[in-house]
Amino acid sequence: MNEPVKVTYDLEYILKKIDEKLDKMEESSHRRFEKMESKLDGIQKDVTDLKVGQAKLEEKVDGLGKKLDYQEFINRGIIIGLIVTVLGSLAKMLGFIGNP
Repeated sequence: MNEPVKVTYDLEYILKKIDEKLDKMEESSHRRFEKMESKLDGIQKDVTDLKVGQAKLEEKVDGLGKKLDYQEFINRGIIIGLIVTVLGSLAKMLGFIGNP
């Protein structure tokens, strides 16, 4: 009654098709890999730029710290001078120190 359908393909044809698909997959993965590599290069450049910027910022912060330390030293000297002057003026006004 119903005879089964027989399909015959040449083995060489099938292997050629499989090989073509594998080549396409390899090309696609190559392109993806190159894109990822390009992105990684960009990220690496950004990280390097950040490290350089951080080093410059640390330099500036160190410089500001030294300036602040020096300013604090000067301010202490001025405050001590003002306190001595005020105390000397008070002592003279109250008669603890005579006129020379």
